[in-house]
Amino acid sequence: MEVPAVLKEMGYAHDSASGATAPKDEMILKLWVRHNNMRLPMAARPWAGICVQQGVDLALGLADYNEMLGQQEPTDMAQAVRSAMSKYDEYKPRDWDGGKDAEEFDAFREHIPEMVAVGIASVKDCFSKANLIEGEYQRWLKVDGLDVPVMLYQDYSAGGMQADLKCSLLLRNPPKKDGTRSWRIPKPRTTPTWQQVMQQAVYWKATGQMPSLLFVTASGYHIANSQNCEALTEDSLNRAFNDAVRSWKTTQNLIRAAYGNWNTLAGLVQPDFNEISRRHGPSITQLARQLWSD
Repeated sequence: MEVPAVLKEMGYAHDSASGATAPKDEMILKLWVRHNNMRLPMAARPWAGICVQQGVDLALGLADYNEMLGQQEPTDMAQAVRSAMSKYDEYKPRDWDGGKDAEEFDAFREHIPEMVAVGIASVKDCFSKANLIEGEYQRWLKVDGLDVPVMLYQDYSAGGMQADLKCSLLLRNPPKKDGTRSWRIPKPRTTPTWQQVMQQAVYWKATGQMPSLLFVTASGYHIANSQNCEALTEDSLNRAFNDAVRSWKTTQNLIRAAYGNWNTLAGLVQPDFNEISRRHGPSITQLARQLWSD
């Protein structure tokens, strides 16, 4: 679809499920960061989830999935784990959060193999009746009243169902008297957050496939779907999708109102500098303050 110039000029060529759930100052900051040829920083926790999924995909023959080729020959489990660990070690922990990210990076490492194994089991269980599983590839959704397309990547699908892998990593316990710290493996979630329901609602509207959420930890998994979770029923998904549409349209209206002027756009939304600093560090915070300068 042809995106209006007033939106394209500010880098708003498409939206996404995560764009629908993000606060508006965060959404505008992402556009501003991209405009300045920078990227928002990664963190050890989401990076670990990405690496776990790579291992799962390799073991299921779904890595670098191509919809024309379909599911390929699975990779040996040991090699899949080695690949996930190799990717994990490419990450460089943050150096501006007092060592929290580096501590989590070290703690998560030893549980990546277990989480890959549990992730594989969860996908196989979810799609036990399917002959072939589709992996992740780029899809698009056109929404009435929205002048940009919505881009989406859903993790797995087959037989009228789709599933997203949601990894829960170790949680830190309070420090002991001697200053050391222990960690605990969380129990798999059984109910999604509303943001996760909104994401699944977008995928459902785009594909017609009913969603499942694969909540995975190092010790087990839980599959949430419309049969055991009211939040993933059609009525709930419709409400969540309506929330997503309102959010997308609000972003679109803000950018239209700015009409290519970043200062005008910044003046329409109140930034949370404490949250920006916590999530993104000093470089991005400095860039944000330039945008929201008086």
